[in-house]
Amino acid sequence: MGTESQRTRQLVEEKFGSSPTNEIILFERQDSSLGEADSLAYQAEVSKLLQPLSSKVDSINTYTTQPSPSYISRDKTATYATIVGKGTGEEIYAALQDFANKADQSKLKISIGGIATTLEQTTSQVGNDLARTELITLPILLILLIFFFGSIVAALIPLGMSLITIVGAFAIARFVTGFIAIDSYAINVITILGIGLSIDYALLSVNRFREEIAKGSVDKATRTIIDTSGRTIFFSGITVIACLLALLVFPLEFLHSVAIGVTSAVAMAILFTVVVLPSILQVIGKNINALKIPLLHQNSGTSQFWTRAANLTTKYPVRTLILGLSILAVALIPLSQFHISTSVDYRWVVRGSSAQYVSRALSENFDISAPSLTVLNTFSATTNIDEQITNSCELTQRLLAVDGVKAIISPTLASPELSCDTQKQLILYGQVPEPLKSIYEQNTTAGATRYGIILDHQNGSPEAVRTLKAIRAITPNTGELLVGGSEADAYDTYRAYLDAIPIAAIIIIISMFILLAIQLNSLFIPLQAILINLVSLAISFAAIVGVFQFGWVDKLTGWGTVDGIVMTPLVLIAPIAFGLAMDYSVFLYSRMREVYDKKNQPLEAIRQGIIKTGPIITAAAIMVFTVVIAFASSSVLIMQIIGIGLGVTVLVDAFFVRLILVPSIMTLVGKANWYAPRWLSKLRIRHE
Repeated sequence: MGTESQRTRQLVEEKFGSSPTNEIILFERQDSSLGEADSLAYQAEVSKLLQPLSSKVDSINTYTTQPSPSYISRDKTATYATIVGKGTGEEIYAALQDFANKADQSKLKISIGGIATTLEQTTSQVGNDLARTELITLPILLILLIFFFGSIVAALIPLGMSLITIVGAFAIARFVTGFIAIDSYAINVITILGIGLSIDYALLSVNRFREEIAKGSVDKATRTIIDTSGRTIFFSGITVIACLLALLVFPLEFLHSVAIGVTSAVAMAILFTVVVLPSILQVIGKNINALKIPLLHQNSGTSQFWTRAANLTTKYPVRTLILGLSILAVALIPLSQFHISTSVDYRWVVRGSSAQYVSRALSENFDISAPSLTVLNTFSATTNIDEQITNSCELTQRLLAVDGVKAIISPTLASPELSCDTQKQLILYGQVPEPLKSIYEQNTTAGATRYGIILDHQNGSPEAVRTLKAIRAITPNTGELLVGGSEADAYDTYRAYLDAIPIAAIIIIISMFILLAIQLNSLFIPLQAILINLVSLAISFAAIVGVFQFGWVDKLTGWGTVDGIVMTPLVLIAPIAFGLAMDYSVFLYSRMREVYDKKNQPLEAIRQGIIKTGPIITAAAIMVFTVVIAFASSSVLIMQIIGIGLGVTVLVDAFFVRLILVPSIMTLVGKANWYAPRWLSKLRIRHE
């Protein structure tokens, strides 16, 4: 059903056939002979430039049609026009872009902005970032895989699986678009997880196949990876999917598209790795190590580094845990300055785009009084014009009386000096002068009237929220009152996140606990895994604060800083990061379980689990980090935050959690790690 602001937007487009928000055309003086922006010569040039556009849009408002000081920049060198376009956002943007490309800009520089422009430029940039990232990361991943395996054949398999996975995931996504729109961010996240998880899973399978083939026949090695790695990958993938599907509890369509799109990528990674890859390995057989790189090739075996690390952490668990907690305390310090923002400014718009340029110019050089709320009154389409005008006039007066409302764009005259009867007579007898007549016609239709509310407070402030709530509390004389617009949309999205986060968290935690308990035949380890993975997530959020609020890498990247982090990237990061961390948990704990089942020695199970999976988890984390950090180079701030958040999560999980926290805690707990009641043991599954 969506939020109230989403319903308002949909109804406005349905009833008025136009975007509920204005697009902006910014004019900046190039020729000083035009004079100041409020001069006749300057405005005449603006009107001349806009003439070809007038037939392609619903309305154009400028300083000439509405002589308000807000249309003139503080330095008197610039002005702007507000455009109500025809058709979809894509069509509006195309019309504005065509206008800007064809206009003579020798006297006035033209830049376009607004919500439709921002969305279209963001979608375009996200697509460009995706193509660039794939072009850069795939060769790097191949080099890393060759370095890890020391064999070109072994290296090509995970990379090939990742490409097949992406193709399969996009095929499903294309099918799903017949039922739900797939958000542009979903496409990038599909790529991130599709490449990352398919390489993770293929790494695990190929590495185990190389271990087993060194001991025996190809057939036995294939059966072993199906019984061990295959089961681990299946459960690992199910845990990731469970995390992603928690996004469906949020009443926001784009999160649903992300959940469905990315789940398809994970499903493809599981399918191809568990079903297709064993057949490929069966055919390749002992040629898995073909095309060796002499200086890099290494036989399957244990890593001296991980052996020493496992011995050290299990020998001194208390010291190791104290060290880990100390590092954790320092790493989490930035969270003390963590600030959630409910509104966005030009810094959240695509860097270097015309939309960002216009947004920044308006915020820094103009005293803007633009509507931040859209009020829609819907009623029966058979309501006569006399009653409709009366209701509109009365509603206008009630809206003006709300504390915090600075001004209103209303179908009626919005004048407290004129009675409703007088205003009605002026409208009915066609005596309303321009531009008020156009405003009436643009905001009135059969069964609905529309109002633009200009607030007296900064967007996102507590005062603005109080005004929003007061307007929503108004009961119209007839029909239903809905409130949308940028301020309402930001608030509704924020509330939707806050209301859904506890439910999503409960779903993730309970599903993770149940799946891990069944997979590992233990009650303590699932609890430990959940708590430790929350640590990885907390550190990633701390890194986001440091990078984007404190500007740790600003001089290096030029990303700048923001006052607070909006909820959208955090909500996207949380289940994905938690799923990735849980993915590595399943790899590690499953190997420990296998050793414990064979030897019944808790300490040896911990050591062998770290030794055997340490190299593979590290390699997998480096691969995923390579992919997500490439996305962090995007010009879209939300993608930068997602890239940094996920990148930090996988590195922390691989080098801090698995190396320090897990072995020290498990060593101290001892045999109790593997306690399971009888009913759980009946559900026991063999492990990798």
